[in-house]
Amino acid sequence: MIERSCIEASEETRIKEKILMYIRKSDEGLTYDELRDLLEREGVYIDGVCLRKIISDMIRERIVIKELSDKKRNKFVYKLT
Repeated sequence: MIERSCIEASEETRIKEKILMYIRKSDEGLTYDELRDLLEREGVYIDGVCLRKIISDMIRERIVIKELSDKKRNKFVYKLT
């Protein structure tokens, strides 16, 4: 889990749900920058380190995977497992 000083557990759960919602809607997966932009459009502003910790927790929990995308200029994208 992420450090409690970063964000509260309820907020972390809400952000994870939003990330999953966005990834489900995407056919090709989403980059970190795309995820962050989508969250900010909804008014969710989070420190970059905290967001990266949330995403890495989701990867370790095997909720999402990180893979290289040919379609997005060889950037890493996050997809559902």
